[in-house]
Amino acid sequence: MASEFGLEVGEDGYLVDEEGDPVIPSGSDEPMTLEEFAGTGVGSRVFIKGDFNSVSEYVEEHRSDI
Repeated sequence: MASEFGLEVGEDGYLVDEEGDPVIPSGSDEPMTLEEFAGTGVGSRVFIKGDFNSVSEYVEEHRSDI
């Protein structure tokens, strides 16, 4: 699924974008692995980790957008 967003797994095991820059998920300062990737925010380059806290935080922040 990540490849559909132009993401690849870098040499260090973390997701990188088209320019080779690490993908930093919403609400975090650290890059994420493919296993942690859950999806993207609607119409943006917001990336969300696949754990309950990350998904819940994203939903709460964007509840009024839904």
